[in-house]
Amino acid sequence: MTPCLVFNHHSLPFATANDADNAIPNFLKVCIKSQNVGLATIIVDETVDRDWFRLELSEGYFWQDWHGKNQHSGSKDIIRAFRSLATRQPFFSTEDIENGVDLFEVSLNDDLSFSALRAAAWHEAPLASLPTRAPWLSSPLQVTVETLNEAGGISSRLLDILNFYSLESFEDEVTALREQRNSLVKSGKELLEKQEQFFPNLTFCGTAPQQLNTWSAVETILDQVKESLSSLNTFCEKWANGTYQEYRHEFLREVGLNHRVSGESETVMNDQRLKGQREFWLPEGRKEVFENHVKLSNGYRLHFFPENQTKHIYVGHIGPHLKLK
Repeated sequence: MTPCLVFNHHSLPFATANDADNAIPNFLKVCIKSQNVGLATIIVDETVDRDWFRLELSEGYFWQDWHGKNQHSGSKDIIRAFRSLATRQPFFSTEDIENGVDLFEVSLNDDLSFSALRAAAWHEAPLASLPTRAPWLSSPLQVTVETLNEAGGISSRLLDILNFYSLESFEDEVTALREQRNSLVKSGKELLEKQEQFFPNLTFCGTAPQQLNTWSAVETILDQVKESLSSLNTFCEKWANGTYQEYRHEFLREVGLNHRVSGESETVMNDQRLKGQREFWLPEGRKEVFENHVKLSNGYRLHFFPENQTKHIYVGHIGPHLKLK
């Protein structure tokens, strides 16, 4: 699998410019959210403007028209999101051709004309479609894949391709995508390097960066760390959009945390020496007590601090249980 989205230019055009204006913000939100689950690059067909500006959204109405209309309006965050997207061309690299993509055909309802479907099947990647008309308003899309082997025979199989045409269609798959993304991270150092991409609502501070950089615990513990960080990041997303008004332990369970979470006991909090071991500096230069912690296997703990004003979570310790006496 290639960690990417395939831009489905076949889903255009819209019937009207107004339809396009209404759909683009959510389309871009899907693209941004996809980055957070490891789909960092959008592959664009070489027949399409890589920056999308000359992309015709509806008759006589282009992406650059939408951009010009919105760059000085209340959509500045969406405009910044659009500019941050990483795209590349073409659908198939020289390496893909050498590996036999020319012997690989994909059809939907016997139609071979959809190059984006062929690219999605080859890269085992989801489509990013605009919500215009059938067949682009459903997911998954079942296609037929035919491959010519060295003996001249043709093998055929059915394949389901995820099609992100709305926020809802993306959210239906986000848990599985996160699990798939996390499975590709095999070390604490790699997890640290991918923090901004995978967990944009979290910040590692205190001893956590060094602990991840020199990680030596078994893979099972690292998997639990990745699962816990995903739940913390998801909670922050929902905290920021107003689903949650404050931090509570039970909210982490609602977003999928499978491990126990708690604060520290009065004994610890009333002992300045023990309390001090749970204090870490935030990047802004303020020290806080990271009493909230996720309880992992083998006595490992993940200590964190939820910042109410910014609706952000800081992770200060990922390692063996801190002292209790």
